[in-house]
Amino acid sequence: MPNTGNSLASLAERMRAKTEQDQQELEALTRQQFNALSESLRQSSTAALRTTESAIQEKLGKLEENITSHCQTLSWAFGRKWLQALLLSMGLLTGTALGGWGVMTLLTHKVMALQEEIQSLEASKAELESTAGQLKKRTWGLRLLENQDGRFIILPPKTSAQIGWTVGKQQAVKLE
Repeated sequence: MPNTGNSLASLAERMRAKTEQDQQELEALTRQQFNALSESLRQSSTAALRTTESAIQEKLGKLEENITSHCQTLSWAFGRKWLQALLLSMGLLTGTALGGWGVMTLLTHKVMALQEEIQSLEASKAELESTAGQLKKRTWGLRLLENQDGRFIILPPKTSAQIGWTVGKQQAVKLE
């Protein structure tokens, strides 16, 4: 029997050694696969990063070209407007030096006279509008109309007329 105990202990020892060896092999294999996966992910992320950087650089290049083009266009446009303003100023100065001052004075007086006339007409218009408003208030919104069918009194909306009334000895229409 002591032999059996020894063989069980020896079997248990071999089993432990085999389990430990299997565990070490599994750990080594797992570590190897993890390292391979890590390297693969690093390569994939590096490739994706390069692709993204390339796309961004391309877009930035196009954007820079567009901005440069717009700046050149604006610079040309503003330069041209500046040149036009300069030429116009030079023309006005030359015209003034050659006797344009008299023409300008005449035109200024004409403009001022027209402005005074406009102000006068605006004042007349305001006065007429005020008078029309007062008349409308005094007549309660009644309007007179004459056409080929005859003469009419037009009543304001939602007003009705009753005939058969007199005021003094004159016929009258009562409004309701």
